[in-house]
Amino acid sequence: MMAAPSGFVAIIGLQAALVVVAAIVIGMFLGAPAAWSTLAGGAACWVPSALFAWRLSVALRYRPEQVAAVFFIGEFAKMLLTVLILVAMARTVDTIYWPGAVLGVIVAVKANWLALLLRR
Repeated sequence: MMAAPSGFVAIIGLQAALVVVAAIVIGMFLGAPAAWSTLAGGAACWVPSALFAWRLSVALRYRPEQVAAVFFIGEFAKMLLTVLILVAMARTVDTIYWPGAVLGVIVAVKANWLALLLRR
């Protein structure tokens, strides 16, 4: 199995780290259920992003002529998987604290923008 390029790993790591920090902060003020919900919401974005980064790194390595198609299809799949994970959470977890879950999603999504700013 091939490892993702370091830029992908750094962005995914930044997403995960910021979600954990947000979960700790919200947990300090609102308790453990809110913290776990924040982690779950962030994971709903983080996991699809990690899969997308892995798939894109494979395309960059073995099929560079397909990178554009993999990127656009992967972005769509990443958004769809995020929505599906959130729907699954809504249907299966009774104790979800939705403001925390939404915060986790927002933090994970905004981590990409922060990574672009830090890269400069």
